[in-house]
Amino acid sequence: MSIKFNKNWAKVSMLCLSLVILSGCSLLPKLEEPLAPPLVKPVKQNYTTVEAKTGSIVSSVKGLGAFEPVDVVYHQFKEDGGKIKEVLVKAGDIVKKGDPLIQLEVEGLDIEIKYKLLEVEKAKVGLAAAKQDRNEAQMKLRLLELDIAQIQYERTRNKLQSRQLLAEMDGQVIFVADVKPPDFAEPYRVLVSVADVTQLRVAYESGGTDLQLSSVMIGMEAEITWEDEVIRAVITQTPSTAPITQDQKLRERYAKLLYLELDQVPEQVEIGDFADIMIVTKKKENVLILPARALRSFLGRNYVQILDGERITELDVEIGIKTVTEVEIVNGLEEGQQIIIP
Repeated sequence: MSIKFNKNWAKVSMLCLSLVILSGCSLLPKLEEPLAPPLVKPVKQNYTTVEAKTGSIVSSVKGLGAFEPVDVVYHQFKEDGGKIKEVLVKAGDIVKKGDPLIQLEVEGLDIEIKYKLLEVEKAKVGLAAAKQDRNEAQMKLRLLELDIAQIQYERTRNKLQSRQLLAEMDGQVIFVADVKPPDFAEPYRVLVSVADVTQLRVAYESGGTDLQLSSVMIGMEAEITWEDEVIRAVITQTPSTAPITQDQKLRERYAKLLYLELDQVPEQVEIGDFADIMIVTKKKENVLILPARALRSFLGRNYVQILDGERITELDVEIGIKTVTEVEIVNGLEEGQQIIIP
């Protein structure tokens, strides 16, 4: 009886243990299945485009010019230089032809010319004595001595005068070089400029290397705006037509200078007054034009990027007139195409 009870108890115990194990498994947390990655639509690239259109394009030179005299004489010592003794004028002075401008050291020529004059007078006295004696041989000899003395005197006088720079025309001094005693004045260096202030023109000087100046030609028309008055002008000097000069500073100025002569100069204009200038160097009508920033360049290649639907292609183009804001497309592009702007 007890054995049978024990067997039954053992079965019950095993059943309970199984239930406990099964129930225990149900208490453990269930593992979640990994989530699938979300589907992300690619972001559509937005491009800024411009349509290729026909129109007119103008290439011009614009800037600020100043009124200067037309007739200017640049004074310089043309043979020998020398040490400066005195600068006799300053900018703004009115001078007459023949007035002294700069005096060099005479270096003993003032005494030498007195000796030469003395020789002339001696020769005259000797000639007069020979004439009084009616001695033909002595007269010929004294006459030859007088000729020699006069030639030597003239040469010394010319040499002495060459030590002085004289005004070659009536006018106003508009430039005096930065020299003072005892600076040395080199031959062919411009020391003083004298101008006729009754005739003025406009001078435009580029602030730097300006490639546009190379497209400006003699005879081109221009517009001068002075105090809201528009005046017609003509180009009369460019860097390529500037006069030859030995003065380094003047050569550097000519390399970036334009001169414009006006049909009529307003009476109120004075030397140094400023005016706006505009010179049209090139102009074309009914040509294909793009903004300059739409043109791309790399190693000498000019090209643009075309947007056709969602497809981007590159096209090589040939360009014509190019300004700061626009560029002419001569070949490689058609009107209406959409050009991507960087």
